[in-house]
Amino acid sequence: MMRWVAVIAMVLAFALVTPSPALAAPPPYYPPIDYVPASRANYDIGRTAAITTIVIHETDGTWLSATNWFQNRNSRVSAHYLVRAWDGGIMQFVAEGDTAYHARAANPWSIGIEHEYSARYGIPHTYAQYRSSALLVCAIARRYGIPTDRAHIVGHNELRGTDHSDPGPTWNWNYYMSLVNACSWQRAQPVARAALRTVANQAYVPSPGLEFDNASDEVLLLQWDLAFLGFIDSEEVAGGGSRFGPLTEEAVTRFQHSHVLPPTGSYDDLTASALVQALRAAPADLPVTDLEMEAESDDVAMVQTALQKLGYMDTVTGYYGEITLDAVSSFQQDSGIYATGAYGAITRMALAARLHPPVAREPADGEVELMRVGSVAFSILPY
Repeated sequence: MMRWVAVIAMVLAFALVTPSPALAAPPPYYPPIDYVPASRANYDIGRTAAITTIVIHETDGTWLSATNWFQNRNSRVSAHYLVRAWDGGIMQFVAEGDTAYHARAANPWSIGIEHEYSARYGIPHTYAQYRSSALLVCAIARRYGIPTDRAHIVGHNELRGTDHSDPGPTWNWNYYMSLVNACSWQRAQPVARAALRTVANQAYVPSPGLEFDNASDEVLLLQWDLAFLGFIDSEEVAGGGSRFGPLTEEAVTRFQHSHVLPPTGSYDDLTASALVQALRAAPADLPVTDLEMEAESDDVAMVQTALQKLGYMDTVTGYYGEITLDAVSSFQQDSGIYATGAYGAITRMALAARLHPPVAREPADGEVELMRVGSVAFSILPY
């Protein structure tokens, strides 16, 4: 009897010190991660619910202070991950298969990602941190089938029953979600990577048949077309996840009003024809042909000039090399476009929308016209 008790005790001890499978064998598509275990007093072994949500936190302190706090057995606080500010380094404290103490009632069904940030110590959120965190979120979402939208990627302050205010106003949700959208596992599916369906001989206008709740590259092209024409804000498109939601429906309706079409809000044949005519009347001054690595032409120089104006590259050579590939990729990530590094219809219209103010137009009855002065938008009520 005593021998069996000893064996059981040894098995339990081994279970407590052995990392869970989620920590021991992360999938190969995860970004590089360092592991520093949190105090065993600061998390529970296992889960009592399926993982459905990713929670974004801010540390309000330094990387070192957060690390020490998670390893302090008296803190009763932890997170699964911590993303460093200056270089985007990722450290894991709790296995995904275990329950970190980061979000109270949401702990059983969420994964917590802390981000080093402190106004007191002058530690800002950085592009490296945003990009690294987005890659981690995309990997987690892919692993558990979590939709990469704002209903499932939430701030600590957005959880029910919380008294926390992080992430605060300096956290750029639009930019962050554009990065998540660019690397999203959903966008990486073969169906989403199929050839872009466009109007015949009009590679910058999507084929008709788009409606509410669709999510595709065709929707994203439509959104950037409408942004170029001034019917939807570019920042909303960049963070929208290629989904035909209320803002897109409103923009399509406004476009239909302005062209005396039935205001259905759906992108039908009549609307597609009107969009072709609108873009012919106000053409984007950018190449219509697709471009990729090793191309060399005046069209490449034109794209490079556009990227230079937007601050993505320094020189114009006319040759599509690694520097141009990186510049296009960075622009695509910032614009919610799948970051292939190749120049195509969606990238063309996103560049055009970013470079030029919306085309002047007459507002429809009861419609609010959007006028831009520099980068500031003003609403003008049609009295």
